[in-house]
Amino acid sequence: MVTKKVIDTIYRQFNHPPQSVDELNIGLLFDYAIENHGIVIDENDLYIGSVDPKSPFAVLPLDRIHEIVEFDDVIAIVLHSSIIFLNKHNSDVNVHIRMTPPSLWSRLKSRLSERRRNPKNNIMLTDEA
Repeated sequence: MVTKKVIDTIYRQFNHPPQSVDELNIGLLFDYAIENHGIVIDENDLYIGSVDPKSPFAVLPLDRIHEIVEFDDVIAIVLHSSIIFLNKHNSDVNVHIRMTPPSLWSRLKSRLSERRRNPKNNIMLTDEA
């Protein structure tokens, strides 16, 4: 089973693409995913037929793939900020997208702009005597 801890480890372990596409374990795709996922590879791209053609994950440039990893029930295609999990037994596809937390500076800017848009009720003190 692929847990959050395993996913975090995958991102850390495969944080850069290999020197050459030849270093990728593309054979795993042909061993386990070609029938259920309609995998096609040309000189530059990996096409996944089980993914909606409108999806950004339907066609992957080979030089953007960091690694291809085998698990018990899925094959993981690791990219910089996402992992595509192809089920070995059917055409199910799951995608994990890594969301980087906002920086301190962007959180401060967001908070300040929010206050400008929605100022707190200002209480006016007047002298009524």
